[in-house]
Amino acid sequence: MSPSPARSGRRVPATVDAPSRHAAATSKQPAAEQPDVEPPDVEPLAGEAREPTAGHKPTAPSSNGGSEARKPIEGFDDESVELAAEALLREHPDAMVCGLAGNGLIVPLPGSVPLWGQSAIEGRALIDSVLAADRKTVLELWRRVLLNGEPASQGNVRLLSKPSHWMTLHFIDTRDTHGVLLGVVIPSDELAQDEGEEDELPPAAPRFSTLIEDEHAKVVEVDDAFTQMFGYTREELVGKAVLDQIHPDDQGRAVEGWLAMLSTRRAQQTRLRRRRKSGGWIWVDTTLHNFLNQPDANHVLIEIIDISAEMAAQEALQEREELLRRLTDGMPVGLFQLDTDRKVVYNNARLLDIVHGSPYAGTAEGELAGPSHSASGDAHCPPARALLTTLTEEGMAAFEAALARVLDEGVDQDVEVDLVLPPVTWRRALMSIRALLRPSGEVGGAITCVLDITDSARARRELEKRATFDALTRCLNRQSILGGLQHELEREDETNTAVVYVDLDKFKPVNDTLGHAAGDEVLVQVADQLRIASRSDDAVGRLGGDEFLVLLRSIPGPDAAMQVAQRICDSLCTTFQLSNGPVELSASIGVAWTNGGTPTADELVKRADAAMYESKEHRDGQPVLAGD
Repeated sequence: MSPSPARSGRRVPATVDAPSRHAAATSKQPAAEQPDVEPPDVEPLAGEAREPTAGHKPTAPSSNGGSEARKPIEGFDDESVELAAEALLREHPDAMVCGLAGNGLIVPLPGSVPLWGQSAIEGRALIDSVLAADRKTVLELWRRVLLNGEPASQGNVRLLSKPSHWMTLHFIDTRDTHGVLLGVVIPSDELAQDEGEEDELPPAAPRFSTLIEDEHAKVVEVDDAFTQMFGYTREELVGKAVLDQIHPDDQGRAVEGWLAMLSTRRAQQTRLRRRRKSGGWIWVDTTLHNFLNQPDANHVLIEIIDISAEMAAQEALQEREELLRRLTDGMPVGLFQLDTDRKVVYNNARLLDIVHGSPYAGTAEGELAGPSHSASGDAHCPPARALLTTLTEEGMAAFEAALARVLDEGVDQDVEVDLVLPPVTWRRALMSIRALLRPSGEVGGAITCVLDITDSARARRELEKRATFDALTRCLNRQSILGGLQHELEREDETNTAVVYVDLDKFKPVNDTLGHAAGDEVLVQVADQLRIASRSDDAVGRLGGDEFLVLLRSIPGPDAAMQVAQRICDSLCTTFQLSNGPVELSASIGVAWTNGGTPTADELVKRADAAMYESKEHRDGQPVLAGD
């Protein structure tokens, strides 16, 4: 609150009767019956009613946002209210006073309000000058007058400028006589706290001010709030153009707003920076009101609101966004944000490198705006499919299924997908999809982290291959072929399974005469022949040395198993061409099948092994079927 002397600022001596309706009211009584008029007490005024003065019409609802006019109350007429207000002001020349519109904003005091040197309260609203803890009291007092129709109300509040002392706040409804409500603040010596007087806080800096200029944009008048906000004195402003006090980058907008105000005669608002006398800049919202060539005015009213705190918050937010953008662009993982319509709101540069091989390759022109993309409108947000065009069909299906669960249920998902980059480069990526929740708990989108795991996937595949396949023959190793057999035997359907046990004859002489390299060559060719002779659904495994096992899945019966075994026998009892020359080989083969039973893998292999030894004893190179 910025108190300043009301109107002339001169205090009328208490011994001099100021011209008032008080005197006029007392002169209406007969001389013999005129009592000495004492200033009425204001407190009873707040609770009594009054009748409207004869011939007086109630005030119409205010157009400035106030509520309906005060209802006439029995027992109090307009003159009584006016007399009470005059008495209160006469008794307290040290009070602070202001006029209030029906919406609570401070308006100029009419000249009809008698003052005895009181200071005027300036600013936007009287409540701005009151401590936050006491503003509820202000509102209650205001409602009593404005909504309940009481002529006046009073209560104790503390001001920001002097929080250590209580002040008495009066609201008096003088709209019928002066056109405004009066707000009167009377100082007191009553301490607000028991421990004594505290240091008084400095007055809050004003955030609202006005400036009046003529048609040439020269200052005609300024209020005290403007001088406090910007540090210039009234003498430094009046009669001068102040365009140079506007930031050079904003002067063009200021001139454009001035011309638009003149040509359209409509209020124009401009956001710009004005210079303080100390050299700093304040962000303000400036509104120009054209009152030129009006019957009772010829000026431009400029309303100024300090928005420097808002702009500082915006600048801090922009700095944090830039920091976040730089951090996400420098991350080794790709990031992209999707809205609930599955459109890309943001993606970083690394994402494009992972899914397209470079920051720009594979995207349509204009689809993504460079290394880091952020879009605020749906028209600029590409769908996720447009960004992830390099995913395989299976990879896209897996991603969309996981994304659907995240957006529909809010359940975080991780999914591995395959990508094929031009021309035919394979990559694998881990996509970690996380739900973005609104304060209400509703899913508002998703953020996806994309990690290139190609190298680890290759290493994993290699480990799996080594753990599953024989390194020399590329057949399943012993553990894998026996594990596959056990899995087939544990199936709950009624299909039969058979195995063909193969042991090479005359293999040891090859190793002894031609060397182990020749022996390895033989084993590789034997494995190839076994794959050719077996069916497409069958599996070939190496048990060790020169022994192999062929797993026959879903075999109709022993006859079908023996047919496969015979093809294997024919393919192996032949001449193998090695780098050292031709080699004659043969094989002993045993066959065993489940025959509707439920043997274990070891039991079935033992039966086939026994049949293989029986075939070896016959020395005719024919397969032998194990007995039941």
